[in-house]
Parts: sequence; structure tokens; C-alpha cells
Amino acid sequence: CGINAEYGRSSCAVFLPLCHKDNKLSLLYTKRADTLNSHTGQVSFPGGRCDDGETAVETSVREMEEEIGLSPLEIWGTLKRPVISLKMENVYGCVGYIGSIDDAEFRLSEEEVSHVFSVSLENLLRTRSVRNYKNNVAGAIEEYSMPQFPSPIDSDPAIWGLTAIMTDRLFYAALGKEGYPKHNFLPIDNK
Repeated sequence: CGINAEYGRSSCAVFLPLCHKDNKLSLLYTKRADTLNSHTGQVSFPGGRCDDGETAVETSVREMEEEIGLSPLEIWGTLKRPVISLKMENVYGCVGYIGSIDDAEFRLSEEEVSHVFSVSLENLLRTRSVRNYKNNVAGAIEEYSMPQFPSPIDSDPAIWGLTAIMTDRLFYAALGKEGYPKHNFLPIDNK
């Protein structure tokens, strides 16, 4: 993990925890605490900045243990490439299985996590949409598109941004181009 010397980017890693909830294969998400300085109240995966000498897998597992108090039963690997965040950080996605969460005892870090919830893969696949966004970058308006998934909890925000991109990449890696439409999420050219 560490710093990508070629581009001067720091690195982060998130864990995409697959689990079973009510006998359905699901993904576990966290809702970030309202007291955090950034991404307050947003839906995310457990994760954070890589410490010196740590691999992406080590970082994501450490962060998951710190944030929700669970360790993976199995680590399946990492997504092919990192996502570059708006802060210009390389964010690596690590995938694994945490078992059934029907009776799981989460130990949430209240400073970082408000609560956790899961969404079945079936529901995620059925409800994916692509949304267009605008962002002001140094006075210039950039338009781009991004996947989005509705939250199953009405009071929670949608699953969007980097978390939705990681979810999308997981499906594409698992199902391939024949089973899942790839979207490149590049800036929109209005010309």
C-alpha cells in the first residue's frame, strides 16, 4: 500500500464484506458517524489509510476489525485496480467473506460508525442505476456519471460515490462483461 511514488498518491484500502443475512448472499455496509470531519453520515465500506509497510489486505482487515469488530472468515482477494478518489488517493478494494450476520455481535467504533446494514446481492443487481453529477473543480464545472444503489433503509443515504464504484467493480469482476454491463464512469463530454 503506502505511497505511490510515481504519482505521489497516498493509499487507502476498504474491505467489501460478503455475508449471509436471512440466507441471502449480501454485502455489508457501514454508515459513517455524524461526528466525523469528512464523508459524514455517508454509506461506506470499512477501511482507511494504509500504514507504512502494510498491504491493502492488511489495512482493510485492520480497519474492519477497528470499525465493526469483525474479522473475515475468508479473504478472497483484491479488485484488479485501485479507484482514484476525489482526494487523489489510490483506494484498493479487498473482498472476503464474514459469514452469517443474523446473530453477529458487532462492536462498532462509535467515533467512526453509526450503524451497519446489509443489502442482498440480488437487490443490488436489480436496483443499480447510473446517475449524472456535477462537480466544481477549481472553478470549472465537471460532469461525470457514477453508479448508484438505493439504501434499503429509508433514513440512510443512497449508496453512491466510491462505495458504489467498488460495489460495481465487484459485480463486474464476478460476473464479467457477459453478465454485468460495464460502465466507465468517465467525465461526460457535452460537445
